[in-house]
Amino acid sequence: MFERRNIFLGNRKYLYGGIMLLFIAMAFIAFDRTGTDDFDRARREVLLRRIGDELLTQSGDSRSRVLPIEKIQENEYQIRFEHEITFKPDSLVSAIQRLLVNDPLASDYVVNVLNCGNSSVAYGYAISSNKKDDIIACR
Repeated sequence: MFERRNIFLGNRKYLYGGIMLLFIAMAFIAFDRTGTDDFDRARREVLLRRIGDELLTQSGDSRSRVLPIEKIQENEYQIRFEHEITFKPDSLVSAIQRLLVNDPLASDYVVNVLNCGNSSVAYGYAISSNKKDDIIACR
């Protein structure tokens, strides 16, 4: 009977060790997912700043700044500039498409250019992963 207790106690050690290992693995998975979400968000904001820089360059402005990217809602961001810019709609569309190719989560998106004074939409278009659903006006 004494041997039976030792076997039972030995199995209990393995059970506790397995449970501890499981908790450690779950903690790593939880932290890894959170870190990935933060990394994806930061990466997307850097990509949006690059789009802003590209638009400034296309408008001939090499001195103005792209202001910090503002997250409006989930998957909705605002790029603002230090000064008003001018743009050509076809250049805007091509620059954004070229740069968003690097973002695997941006297969479907809508771009709205707002007027500074009244926040009305001055220009907008929509891109879909299904090309027949793209809406690009006034190119």
